[in-house]
Amino acid sequence: MGQFIISSNGGWIHDSLYWSSTTSLIILNSAGVYVSVSNIDVPDKLTYNGFTRSMVRLSDGRFVIGGGTWDNSTVDFPALYWFDPSGQALSYSEITALPEYIVRQMNKAHDDGFVLVGDALIGNDIQAFVLKTDSAGQLEWSQLFGTSTYDDYFWSIERAPEGTYYIGGVKGVGNNSWDPWLLRVDSLGNEIWSFTNGTPYDDLGQAHLFTLADGSFVYGSGKPTGNGADQRPQLVKVDSTGTILWSQEYDVATHSALILDVQEIAPGGDLIACGYSTPINPFFDGFLCRTNSQGDSLWLRHYWYTDSIMNDGIGYFNDVTPTSDGGFAAVGVMIQSMSGNDPPGASQDVWVLKVDSMGCVQPGCHIITGIESQVTNLTDALHVYPNPVASGGNVTVAITLPEGLRQQPLRLSLISADGRLVQEEMVSMERKDGADTFSLPLPRSPLTPGIYMLHLSTPDTWLAATKLVVQ
Repeated sequence: MGQFIISSNGGWIHDSLYWSSTTSLIILNSAGVYVSVSNIDVPDKLTYNGFTRSMVRLSDGRFVIGGGTWDNSTVDFPALYWFDPSGQALSYSEITALPEYIVRQMNKAHDDGFVLVGDALIGNDIQAFVLKTDSAGQLEWSQLFGTSTYDDYFWSIERAPEGTYYIGGVKGVGNNSWDPWLLRVDSLGNEIWSFTNGTPYDDLGQAHLFTLADGSFVYGSGKPTGNGADQRPQLVKVDSTGTILWSQEYDVATHSALILDVQEIAPGGDLIACGYSTPINPFFDGFLCRTNSQGDSLWLRHYWYTDSIMNDGIGYFNDVTPTSDGGFAAVGVMIQSMSGNDPPGASQDVWVLKVDSMGCVQPGCHIITGIESQVTNLTDALHVYPNPVASGGNVTVAITLPEGLRQQPLRLSLISADGRLVQEEMVSMERKDGADTFSLPLPRSPLTPGIYMLHLSTPDTWLAATKLVVQ
């Protein structure tokens, strides 16, 4: 499966003007173990990356990240950052001819250059922009879109057929009201067609799009339900002429919900999308959603994390990509708190998740009834011994959980390698030597020798799993 390459904003190495921010490239091995990180610093400035999918790999193996810089007069400039094939920092290029231009996404152009989109402060107004650079990051052209009536933004750009580009964004349609905004532009950024696709309510907007193998595109967004600020994640497919082919909504409505990235798993096949929802304001969780080629949901799973500082850690996924083993890798941000009252030790961290084809952190989660979400970082919460164990014997299960989760009803589910639920028990733990233990008797039948997965969950949340070898 190789390595995972992640673009990020890391800690400021020199004295910071405001807060820590430097453009970083992180490498993890196939098991998700940290390998290296390399940073690019711009003297006397902080730097940032595009919000979603703003890194490309060139044919010579180098990596390029699109984003910007910010100096002590709060002037933004578009910027590109280069790293060598091993992930080490090389150079950067700023476009100082375009002050107050904030980059939201960068992508490869049809030639060896790059295209970037975002929003620019023009006088007292915010307008959307698209710009094109050469292979060295030198500006070739730029175009502004929108009006001075309301603020307008671009969030994503993709190559389209015949040397053109698709752009997704949000267009102001009223005071504090925006609709998803879709455009097709030619090779110089001139508009071919555009339209908004909103509702009579306050749309969350932000059209995040991906070009499909058939030349059309699909975009993710959030669609309001008309009940206050409630939203549902949404996918919409649009053909090259700007005609909507289908539109689908997912999950239950929450305080806000948005798809931030969508990709085609195989040409003409299923789609995988990621984003966030807000079941309880301000509790954010990340989600992944797999659909067929018509946008019909195959599964949708929520994810969150817990640690010694926060037992309800919040975050979201910006990007998702299929992996060679048939699963998916997602990357985003752990925010830890939206209240402004973070406990000591709280921070904003990179969040990386690897799941299988069913969206499970460990295989088999989809077989357990009632599971609506998964905790992603309790890998050491569950241990069994003896292991291996004879069929019909007893194993001791040691469980280590944060206090909030210890108080919930817990169950153990034993699942075979061929995907059968062979045993399920509610846990009645005994506290011994500072650890929670439970004696689990194994049935003689239908257990046959082999490798099983033992899963720990609450009635609605998967927590951890470990392998159990039955002899």
